[in-house]
Amino acid sequence: MPNASRSIRFQIRFLCLLLILSGWHITAECGVIYVDNRAGNNSFNGIALKTTNGKNGPVKTIQRALEYAGPGDKIILINNDLPYEEALTLSGKRHSGLGKEKFTILGNGATISGAIPVPQNGWRKLDDGLWKVTPYRKGYFNLYLDGKPVPEFKPSSGEALQLSEIPAGKWAVHHGSIFYREQKNQQPWMESFSLAGKSVGLSLIDVSGVQISDVTFENFRVDGINVHDRCKEIVLDKVTCTGNGRCGLSVNGTSQVEVIDSKLIDNRVEDLLITEQGVANVKQTQLGKEIEVKP
Repeated sequence: MPNASRSIRFQIRFLCLLLILSGWHITAECGVIYVDNRAGNNSFNGIALKTTNGKNGPVKTIQRALEYAGPGDKIILINNDLPYEEALTLSGKRHSGLGKEKFTILGNGATISGAIPVPQNGWRKLDDGLWKVTPYRKGYFNLYLDGKPVPEFKPSSGEALQLSEIPAGKWAVHHGSIFYREQKNQQPWMESFSLAGKSVGLSLIDVSGVQISDVTFENFRVDGINVHDRCKEIVLDKVTCTGNGRCGLSVNGTSQVEVIDSKLIDNRVEDLLITEQGVANVKQTQLGKEIEVKP
């Protein structure tokens, strides 16, 4: 970001803070940053929706916007039907609210994806239509075709997995690898298969006054959203977490989250996981599985 733009943004935030500390009741929009993963450029300053002149225009990545952002800022994503392939972290006062202004990420229906393509040479052909691919990272797994989760085959409780029992069009995990049985006339190496690659879509730690709206977090290896610890006044509004390897939303430590009009569905292990003293106030939200609460 150019020094002049950074200086102006800092001066506005400093003025907001002085007014609040002086007892003024204000609603100040301390900064808006636009992100466009198709037309944006990370050398731009992010202060304009469209490229105008010089460095005025949207940035290309959400990560760049987070580098520019300060307390109470709003990050607005342009939805180009092209997933943002990023893993994000909000941490500390810089990514928290300021006065009455929440730190906001407004997705406009955009998707943030953790999927990575399976390269053609990543598949190993076995016998009887069975194929094998070995993810680089272990622990949690998921397999997608054209961005949608492929059904997983799980043996009956207490029974060992037999590779010969995997049905066509399904997959299973065995000794750190994914085994998939092809469907009729299917060659997996020729299709758009992907794996859950990036670990967590959005991690929050030690933040307050944050709102995430109208965005989908999908196909991450562990969690779609992980509210780690010491987070309060967190609002998830019209957020979808789906197809993630462990859970859609994890609330941990002493964190408190309000989930409104959202969808936590079709995640591999849990849709909503609450641990320790975490609190999740869920309203008008679709859950595919019962809430899991762990001490």
